[in-house]
This record gives sequence, structure tokens and C-alpha cells, in this order.
Amino acid sequence: MLADMTNQVIGIPDKVRGVAAEKGYTQERTAMAAGISRTALVDRYAGRTSFKADEILALALAMRVRIERFFPSVEELADEDAA
Repeated sequence: MLADMTNQVIGIPDKVRGVAAEKGYTQERTAMAAGISRTALVDRYAGRTSFKADEILALALAMRVRIERFFPSVEELADEDAA
């Protein structure tokens, strides 16, 4: 169970980075949308710090995407479990 949670946490930075790129957001704009500094965003992208729920919600609202876009899909989690 803990391993599953770790896999999900690891996937979130990649998801945020991908949606930001798709929407044309720079690191500065992504950080502002999340309500954090660019340095804090870099720490989150690198996995040194986890994204907080309110930051993910703020990003979803700012980028006008469903919040689910920032989390691994069931298929992605199943693929990781099989590996």
C-alpha cells in the first residue's frame, strides 16, 4: 500500500510538467498559478517536496483542466504494479 502511494507521488510532478507544457505555461507562470515560488516548483518537479492538494487544485483551475489530469491513471498504476 505504501509503495502504491509512493508511485502516485512520483507521477504527479511529471503530470504537472506535462499539462503545463501542453498549455504553454512557463515554470514562472506555473509557480504563480500554484501560489508558490519558482524555486519551490523546481523542488516539486525534482521530487524533493510533494505538491500540496491546494496547489494541484489551483493549477487545475488556472489551466482549466480536470484535476484528474495531475494524477496517474488506473492503467498507469497497473503498469507500475506489473513492473
